Amino acid sequence: MLIAASTLLATSFAAAEPVAKADKPTTPPAIAATAKRPAADAFSRHTITIGTERIDYTATAGTLPLVDAKGETQAHIFYTAYTVTEGGPRPVTFVFNGGPGAASAFLHLGAIGPRVIAYDAEGANPIRPVKLEDNPDSWLDVTDLVFVDPVETGYSRAPGGEDAAKDRFFGVDKDADALAETVRLYLTRNGRLLDPVFIAGESYGGFRAALLVKRLLASGLDVRGAVLISPAVEFSLIRGDDVLLLPDVLALPSIAASHAMRTSGAEAAKAIRAEAEAFARGPYLMHVAAGRRDNPEINAALARYTGLPIADIARNQGRVSVRDYAQAYRRANDRVLSLYDGAVDAAVPRPATGHHADPVLDRAVTVLGPAMAAYTKSELGYATDLDYRLLNRSVSRKWDFGSSPQRQGYAGALDDLEDARALRPSLAILFATGETDLVTPYATSRYLIDQMKPLDGATPVAMTVYAGGHMMYLRRASRAALAADARAHYAGQLGTAR
Repeated sequence: MLIAASTLLATSFAAAEPVAKADKPTTPPAIAATAKRPAADAFSRHTITIGTERIDYTATAGTLPLVDAKGETQAHIFYTAYTVTEGGPRPVTFVFNGGPGAASAFLHLGAIGPRVIAYDAEGANPIRPVKLEDNPDSWLDVTDLVFVDPVETGYSRAPGGEDAAKDRFFGVDKDADALAETVRLYLTRNGRLLDPVFIAGESYGGFRAALLVKRLLASGLDVRGAVLISPAVEFSLIRGDDVLLLPDVLALPSIAASHAMRTSGAEAAKAIRAEAEAFARGPYLMHVAAGRRDNPEINAALARYTGLPIADIARNQGRVSVRDYAQAYRRANDRVLSLYDGAVDAAVPRPATGHHADPVLDRAVTVLGPAMAAYTKSELGYATDLDYRLLNRSVSRKWDFGSSPQRQGYAGALDDLEDARALRPSLAILFATGETDLVTPYATSRYLIDQMKPLDGATPVAMTVYAGGHMMYLRRASRAALAADARAHYAGQLGTAR
């Protein structure tokens, strides 16, 4: 997830549900941790009710050391695990966010973990005062959860700092290898190498998930499935230019849904999607592929889907990109449109020119960072003076996406998913997308699924579209729907009905 931070806002947090004295975090008051000596792991016991089921669980906030061939520690990986004791093996899900450079707090406190921050119906603003509450939509009733922060995000650190981390961890394959080792190490230390494994990732975390599933299957682990939330699987389809036009074509249904949501409501947005998809992959794709020329029918259709003036569309020969759409909206309304949820906007100083903070993403950043730091300390007992790096922009700037004089092109992971399915045809893959996401448009995921090579006997790849944008789970109804689909996803692999 690529995010821009803004001014830190003061927050307050609800106290955890009272527990017996013996159940409080076991970590003693600690000396401030450094990158070379992380804080001691913290263990605590908690209870949550999901549906009608009361669940007792143990929370572990700690680090895992990544060592090189000489046995020297190259990084301490921070993780938060939630485990439930039951008879027999229980699935364990490893959860990642994206960026690169984003920590896991987005999915942790926004969607999947047992504690969550309450948001308004649009998923744009946290309810004030900000507080953590039990999450009735946590996946903990069907799987243990391990939230992982890659190197130089969250509380994860490399002893040599970012310069050392860049050489060892800041790259597509380096990152995937390190996180695969993190998964292996967690399973080994906890005696769970034979338990069913699932991977969940958002945005670049979805890209990570595709890479990890293949690596973990090849290593012999019992990987059953993956949930790719608003994933960036093939970067060639989200980074278009004047001649690489398929990204613009595939973004149109999300633009249309965004326009319909703001002007006519949720039902209109849902109704327009199929029509806009058919137009985009039919007449619109043929139009842009034919070259720059005027087509009044295309112009009229684009005006209806986007709300932009026909004259402006005709001036650009019947082409509308996400950037065109957002800039035109800002000029016409003196409001900035969220690229992470095109149904949400915010007022800006008039006249609206230049860059402005994203009204969904920046608000999330200012809340989730301090919330995660407070939560790990006050409720989980993890005592550290390190700053919790929710989004480390320098990681993204230094990232090696694999392009070099010897290897040109965009990073992609669709072939890794295909290889993983070949290794285990029963592997269950679920794409979870938001209809008004203008960063990783849902139609892009649909297109990629359609391009996957047929594989006899393989479990079909599933896809769901929810109301909302990139972080559709910040909308309470969409978070609940995602949780229901996740439960069905797990049940299909584990043979259990919930």
